[in-house]
Amino acid sequence: MARNSQSLFIGRDHSFLSSDGESQIFIRQYGSEKPKLHFLLVHGALEYSGRHLDLIHFVLKNFGQDVALTTWDHLGHGRSGGVRAFVGGFKQYVEDMDLVGDFMQKNNSAETKTVILSHSMGGLISLTRVLDTSYGWKYPLHAMVFSSPCIRPKMILGASSETFLDRLNRLSGKIHLPLVYTGKDLTHDPERANDFDSDTLIPRFITVRMAKEVVEASQRVRGLSYYLRVPSLFLIAGADKVVDPESTALFAHGIEKKLTHTITYPNHYHELWNETDRQDIFETMKKWIEKTLKENS
Repeated sequence: MARNSQSLFIGRDHSFLSSDGESQIFIRQYGSEKPKLHFLLVHGALEYSGRHLDLIHFVLKNFGQDVALTTWDHLGHGRSGGVRAFVGGFKQYVEDMDLVGDFMQKNNSAETKTVILSHSMGGLISLTRVLDTSYGWKYPLHAMVFSSPCIRPKMILGASSETFLDRLNRLSGKIHLPLVYTGKDLTHDPERANDFDSDTLIPRFITVRMAKEVVEASQRVRGLSYYLRVPSLFLIAGADKVVDPESTALFAHGIEKKLTHTITYPNHYHELWNETDRQDIFETMKKWIEKTLKENS
């Protein structure tokens, strides 16, 4: 049964020390404190968790009374500390995800089912956490949903991008590279596009080091899809200007067929969860999640 109380959407705010050893990470939990179903939302690069409130509200209203949702802002993003749009190493994002897992597990019981919802770089962080043998996910994980995952970022400087990033990084990893896209390149919804352009928590740049770390992390994860053993839904934006949709489709194709389902939206832009028909996309996610959890219960 859906719940209508506005108190449902009031989050409980916390913070923890990042794996960088000095920055505070902002974390927010919604819903039940003793959930039967717990969602973990992992946002993308340069944005922050508040960019996905429509999805958060949908989940809390439509998955029953005993649902919880946990999200956090990555190091250098949103309301978390750290140099804006900078990371010393991609492993800091990945290790912070493990700390979030420890935090959310405090509310879970042995019967709690956990689902990861990830967008763009959040998908790359989640896949690295689950697939890279240097890390792993130590808690039960029942399903994963990927929105435009960053399997292969579109190179901001063309074919010479990697060499150029290496050279700039040797000078200083904190050099700013201006964004080459605006809100209208992310979604067809003019209101959500304007929100992106006017949001003071979203930087207008990415640092050289962060760009380099994302590129290298995507290279490492691309050959690991065969090892994914968690039921996964891939939502692919066919007109994506940020990540390469064909690489995502190829990655998903490498997963055991019974464990994966792929849906491509041919004319959609990168931010599927902020597109004009996002409520329909949420409903599609809901049906797949419920079916998957039932089949694997």
